[in-house]
Order: sequence, then C-alpha cells, then structure tokens
Amino acid sequence: MLKFYTKIIAGVDNAIIYQSLALLLFVLFFLGVIFIVMNKPKNYYSDMSNLPLEDNQQRTNNINTK
Repeated sequence: MLKFYTKIIAGVDNAIIYQSLALLLFVLFFLGVIFIVMNKPKNYYSDMSNLPLEDNQQRTNNINTK
C-alpha cells in the first residue's frame, strides 16, 4: 500500500512542499487545540464532568444560579 502512495507522490512536482505544508498544518492544528484546552477555566471541566451525573432539575438550577 505504501508503494502505491510513493509512486503517486514521486510523480508530483514539488512534492516536498506539499508534505511540509501538510505537516505544518497538522502541527498548527494540534497546537491550537492544546491552546484552547489550556485556556479554559478549570471549573469548566469540573462542571462538564458532572453533567452526566446530574438530572435535568439540578442542571436547570445550576444554569439559573450562574
């Protein structure tokens, strides 16, 4: 299977640019996700982790009190 992709990539002009661009986009996306996760307040995750354990009445009360 890898030989199939190698033949396709070998036939493309400037393949190294596309490969580098794909790697750069992946790294930027990964760093963006980490940045978003790290900037959320800690209580956001504790609230989200308790949502499956609460019933609708408790959830409604928590939303109304905030």
